[in-house]
Amino acid sequence: MYLDRAKKRLKDLEIVSPDELSGCTHYELNKLERQLGIFLPKAYQEFLLWMGHGGGQFLRGSDCFFKHLPYLYDWGTELLQENNFPEPLPEDAFIFFMHQGYQFSFFRLSEGDNPPIYSYCEGKNQTYFSKIHDKFSEFIETEIELHGKYLITPSSY
Repeated sequence: MYLDRAKKRLKDLEIVSPDELSGCTHYELNKLERQLGIFLPKAYQEFLLWMGHGGGQFLRGSDCFFKHLPYLYDWGTELLQENNFPEPLPEDAFIFFMHQGYQFSFFRLSEGDNPPIYSYCEGKNQTYFSKIHDKFSEFIETEIELHGKYLITPSSY
């Protein structure tokens, strides 16, 4: 639904084979929401059900899969403290992506089923969180395009 274009593009670029995609179960998703006391946006739920446990080479090296989710908020908060970032994370922020411990992305739980994405990156002298995408689905589509452009795909072996 929200990620139909992303799913088609990932398939068209042959970035991963279908057997490399490992989605979460509805049970795992519901358990995570109960554990954290939140309701996740529909577009993000779709991502977790699609590839919440892994996507082959896609997003490898980034902390964004199910096993990382309970820790990302704390890791992001630590990064902000280490860098004396002046702005606190919004109370309804959900960090869903961290790369190499120096940057992270989040959405606000109050901003709809396909929410805007905000980012922080160490070393950029930011004084506020940057809005990098208008929708979560755009974030995933952009990551697919970057992966397809810069990384080796299975068909190029």
